[in-house]
Amino acid sequence: MIYTDTQLNGLHTAHVNVYQSFIIAATKMHHYIMSWGLDIVKHQKFLNNVIRHVIRYTYTAIRHQSCNKVARDSGGVCDLQTCSVSWLGMHAFYTVFSKKPSVYDGSTLLTSLQFQLSLHRNKVLKRRLKKVVKEGLKGVPALDF
Repeated sequence: MIYTDTQLNGLHTAHVNVYQSFIIAATKMHHYIMSWGLDIVKHQKFLNNVIRHVIRYTYTAIRHQSCNKVARDSGGVCDLQTCSVSWLGMHAFYTVFSKKPSVYDGSTLLTSLQFQLSLHRNKVLKRRLKKVVKEGLKGVPALDF
């Protein structure tokens, strides 16, 4: 709850913390895919579902933590919205996977993430979260893996 407490950190910092967590999760997922030798093209639907579930689970966990007794008793507040967390998650996975075009280009995984990010409803989020992404990427070690 400390990382996503918007009263303690402010909304911008809570968004940066969530984005950096997604960057780390996407990097780990890439390494798992590589170590398992998973056929990306053959399993692109599965991988797309995993990404969606990771994003949804992350938001649910954040909400659950912010509503528990300890958070309430200590005055914790979390004003993160579903749409912002979802956009940050999709952007993080797209950013990490697009660094390895030789691995993901043959599948529709990148195309699907890029399409989701380009939807009209996400245009406002892209503008609003631009500084979050920039700052979030600065705080994560180079994505040269």
